[in-house]
Amino acid sequence: MQKLLVTFAALLAIGGCNVQNVDVAQPVAVADKFYGALKSGDGKAALAQFAPEFKSQVDNWPRLLGGLQEKYGHVTAADLQSSSLAANDDGPCYSLIYAVKRGSFASNETLFLCAKDGTSVWLIRGHEVTRLDTNQTVTGGVLPKEVGVHVP
Repeated sequence: MQKLLVTFAALLAIGGCNVQNVDVAQPVAVADKFYGALKSGDGKAALAQFAPEFKSQVDNWPRLLGGLQEKYGHVTAADLQSSSLAANDDGPCYSLIYAVKRGSFASNETLFLCAKDGTSVWLIRGHEVTRLDTNQTVTGGVLPKEVGVHVP
């Protein structure tokens, strides 16, 4: 009887939550469009993958991306290294980490993508570029912060 009661309570708890299946393929497709545009030198198409909030808060990002393209050339490789699901007030998000090459310039780049208000439209809300040669980092927009919880 107790086992049945625990099972019933668990089902109620799960049923009361807003559980959502979030497929990483959708944000990865947006990242592929972003890096694909940078590979072909189409900065305008690359910037179209950013959320309006990002564009209004980070007005220097087009210059930054354009400067990287001018100095080091187009993106030649962008390989997904890891992905992690993240939460946001507006809907589900993914943090995607890429190893990126532009000529001799190598970087690790984090893209933070979110689906707004439960729609299937994923956009870049944050972008972080870390140079591998100097470990200098530049960040624009919103990125998730890892929070550690000490458990005794």
